[in-house]
Amino acid sequence: MAPYFFPPMWEQRRIRIARVLRDYGAESVLEVGCGEGNILSFLVSEAATASDGRAPITRLYGVDVRKDSLDAARDRLVPDVHDYREARSVGLCIELYHGDGTRRIESVDADAVVCSEVLEHVDEAVGVPALTNAILGAYRPRLAVFTTPNTEFNANFAPLNYGKPDAKLRDADHKFEWTRAQFEAWATAAAARFGYAVELLPIGVKMRNAGADFVSCGGCTQMAVFERTGAAVADADVASGGLVSSTPPVLLHAIEYPTHAALLGLVTAAAATAADAKGLFQADGLWADQAIKQQFRQRAALEAWLQANSAHTTSALRRSRSKAAKDVACYSFATDAQQPEQSAHSGAE
Repeated sequence: MAPYFFPPMWEQRRIRIARVLRDYGAESVLEVGCGEGNILSFLVSEAATASDGRAPITRLYGVDVRKDSLDAARDRLVPDVHDYREARSVGLCIELYHGDGTRRIESVDADAVVCSEVLEHVDEAVGVPALTNAILGAYRPRLAVFTTPNTEFNANFAPLNYGKPDAKLRDADHKFEWTRAQFEAWATAAAARFGYAVELLPIGVKMRNAGADFVSCGGCTQMAVFERTGAAVADADVASGGLVSSTPPVLLHAIEYPTHAALLGLVTAAAATAADAKGLFQADGLWADQAIKQQFRQRAALEAWLQANSAHTTSALRRSRSKAAKDVACYSFATDAQQPEQSAHSGAE
C-alpha cells in the first residue's frame, strides 16, 4: 500500500485551523478565498458542538472571486433538518461575498481571518503582497491564519520529481510553492511590517505506511499564525486594501441559522391560530403559516423540531394523539400549572 495521511491532509488542515480559532476564542471569522465553503462548513460544525464554555462563533464571512464556488458554498452551508432539530442557543450568521479578496469589505469586522491554500494560486510578485496587505494591513484582525504547501515535502511524492529539472508543482493551478525558509522569510517580514507576532507550525509531518526512503522535512502543509501586537506601518497599498482590483466584493448570499428561542417564539405564535378548542395543533396547521415556511424552509425541518422539543422533559411542548385523527401527531403547549417541576428549579444549585 502506498504511503498516506491519516486523517487526510484536508481534514488535518481544517482541524488545526479550527483548533487555533477555538484556542484564541474567535467569535467572528472571515475566510479569504473560501471556495466552495469547505472550511466554513467545518467551522459551522465546530461552533455547534463547542462545549468547553468558550463563546461560540456567531458570524462567518467568506469571499471568493468565483460565483459558482460561492453558490456551491451556499448549498453546503444552509441549515439542514438537523440544525432545526438541534437548534442553537446562540445564533450564527454567514455572509458570502463575490469579488477580489485583496479588496477590503468595509462592513466586515472579524476577530480572525483565514487564508488557507490560496497564496500559491496567485502571482507571487503581485498577488501575494496584495493579499498580505489586505489581510494584515486593511482588515488588521486580532488573529490571521495562513496555510500553503511546503514544497520540500514534494520529495515524498515521486511523480512530482522534486529537485529535478522536470519537477512539477502539486496542482496545475499553483503559480509557485515555497520552501520552509521562503515561507518563514515572508511571514517574518509581514509580521514586522504590520505589527504582529507570528508562529510557524507544520501540518502533516508523518505519513502512514511510509518506507525507508521517506524524507523528513517538516509538514506537507505549513501554517503561519499571526497575532496582532502593535500598530501597522502607514502605507498607501494598505489603505487601498490591495493591488489587484479597484472594486470591493459584493454580498451574494446571506444565511442565518435558527436559534431555539426564535423557533419557539415563532411556533408559539403560529400555534395560537392553528390550535383547536382544546389547544391541540398539528404540523399541517403550522405549515400554513407563511412565517413558519420562511423560517423552517422544509416541512421535515418543522416536524423534526416539533418531535425533538416535545421529547424534552423540560419543554412546555407536548405531543399527543387526536381521537379524530389517530395516525397524526398533535401537539399542545402546557399551561403554567403543567410546567415540568424540573424547569421551575433550573439553576437552583
